Amino acid sequence: MANNRFEWTVKGSERTQGGIKHTAGDAWAIAGKRAASQLKSTIDSATISVNGETISVTKNTLAREIAARIKASK
Repeated sequence: MANNRFEWTVKGSERTQGGIKHTAGDAWAIAGKRAASQLKSTIDSATISVNGETISVTKNTLAREIAARIKASK
């Protein structure tokens, strides 16, 4: 049986959040939502990790990066 645990973390300048989802797509989606809440200005950045794959995003690149990761996880 496959291991259906996808751990996600979001590290911004103010806080770190994390959790577990059952699919990679769900993990990327919730991490993207949490990152969006931390990105207040266009110069802020956040680091998102899902099961060891890490990306760095800004307010301008967040939607594109998360969409690409969700699509790749299907």
